[in-house]
Amino acid sequence: MESIITVATVVTMYMNAVNSTDANYMYNGEMEDGVVNKIEVYERNDNQQMEQKMEYCYYYDEQGRLADKEMLSWDEAKKSWTKSSRLTYKYYKNGYNVEVSHWNKEKQAYELPSEVTLYRSQAPNLTTVKTYKMNEKQDNMYLTSSMVVMEPIENSLLAIR
Repeated sequence: MESIITVATVVTMYMNAVNSTDANYMYNGEMEDGVVNKIEVYERNDNQQMEQKMEYCYYYDEQGRLADKEMLSWDEAKKSWTKSSRLTYKYYKNGYNVEVSHWNKEKQAYELPSEVTLYRSQAPNLTTVKTYKMNEKQDNMYLTSSMVVMEPIENSLLAIR
């Protein structure tokens, strides 16, 4: 499966955000050795001043693939970032999973995933995407959406030539 979230994917996403024409947001990224480690998001308030809004922290595995994306929110009262949620990426031979976990302030730890999306390559140019959400009462996950993504045949013919 070729759609793996790599360092290059995160750098491209950052460059697209920075070059966005949306004047209500400003992005400040930290890069080291061509790798995006953190992006701070600022939002324009009613007084036309920029305020801290979100911070995204990126962590990669030994193969350069995105392993975790942590989201923090700005706590104006504490004047600090507070953990909000995290996306965890798990890679397999035929695809990957994206797990969503939320921060538990009392436990000072991330909860078990509340949502999991599975991306699986079924054939060349054919990927299935299934999303499951946690059913707290029954302590299990249930399917919320399922789709098939097909890449146009002409794209694969170009790769063969």
